[in-house]
Amino acid sequence: MEKKALKNSWAIGFTVASIWFGTHVGGGFASGNQIIGYFAQFGSLGSLIFPLISMGLLAFVMNIMLKFARLNGFDNYKDTFSALYPKPWMEIFFEIFYIVIILAAVAAAVAGAGEVLANFLHIPYVGAMKVIFNLLIVALLVLLSIFGVKLVAAASTVLSVAIMIITALIIIFGIANASTINALAEQYGVSLVPYTPQTGFSIFRATLVYCAFQCVSIPPMIAASNEMGTTGTKRACILGWLMNGIALSLSAFMLSKWYPLLAALKAKAGELNAAGTLAGSGLESFTNATGIPNQTVLTLIQNATWLLVIFSVLLFCAFVSTCVTLIFTMVQRFAPKLAKFDSEGEFIAGIQNETLRRVLVAVLAIAICFSISLLGLTTITTKVYGYDGYYSLLVVVLPALIWGIPKIKKLEAEGKKAE
Repeated sequence: MEKKALKNSWAIGFTVASIWFGTHVGGGFASGNQIIGYFAQFGSLGSLIFPLISMGLLAFVMNIMLKFARLNGFDNYKDTFSALYPKPWMEIFFEIFYIVIILAAVAAAVAGAGEVLANFLHIPYVGAMKVIFNLLIVALLVLLSIFGVKLVAAASTVLSVAIMIITALIIIFGIANASTINALAEQYGVSLVPYTPQTGFSIFRATLVYCAFQCVSIPPMIAASNEMGTTGTKRACILGWLMNGIALSLSAFMLSKWYPLLAALKAKAGELNAAGTLAGSGLESFTNATGIPNQTVLTLIQNATWLLVIFSVLLFCAFVSTCVTLIFTMVQRFAPKLAKFDSEGEFIAGIQNETLRRVLVAVLAIAICFSISLLGLTTITTKVYGYDGYYSLLVVVLPALIWGIPKIKKLEAEGKKAE
């Protein structure tokens, strides 16, 4: 009885929900880039409400998938989605979504790390400089992927906690200093940019797409919650919704206050750069002011230099950590497929040398991600994430609703008959 109560406790629910929170609140969230792209640009009211709706929808889908996995006794996403779809081979649809979002996440982290470094050094992150900074990040990734995986894995938890604390401080500082926005606009000689019109249900579309590409959190949640009861699963999803939704909403609300100024500074710096008069204007680091908006906000706030330095270092490390961790995941997943062994472990075909297999997969993954990273962080989070989000609506969200709910009811009915 005590064991059953423990499986359904709020404490266990919080532990599992924290895995979802940790997956969501990475470099893309902490930088503020994807928050600007999906919520903050639409204004303060939308930024408070729609992040909660987006995470609420994801929590609903998450609960369906976790319950379905538990009732079937599955502890991994591959078996879960094979059983969810009408045909087991259709699980490849989820695999495509998952691989694309991982490659995009690594590319976004490469671009993000390069941009953080360029902004910190007050060097415009454009043209050849973008390639140079991204190549520097890739060189660092190669070294860490070969020699520093254990170090990065050991530091990832500490980095995540530190990023969460710093992000909370940025939200507080950003809201507290929002009253200086008009004065800063006058100082830099720019007119505040209006919010993006909510025409054509654009904010509703952004809400759905954000929910959909965040379905990347489902696999680790399935693995973490397989021994929980029905009540525990529901509690984990409720807590996950509140933790992710509130954090996303507050961050979006803060950035919505600053968006008109950030967009204006970006436009002004872009005009000066095109005219060849950017150097010496004081706007060198604003060529993409909305790229790493949290960093830009700290640059604009007086007496926040200490927080800017800490945030820049932590965010850079978080982006690099994300790259190394996900590349290592890709290597673990695909390197064994380059060789074939018989039932007794004897080599049959492919590449026999394990180190060579791992290096080939790592190099290929890094090369693909570097190519994508040249699109820039904003393009990746809005376009690549966005299109993969549309795809996820078709292969994850709708299947969960169409096939998941009826199959859960059938499994529960069979369970009651067996009692």
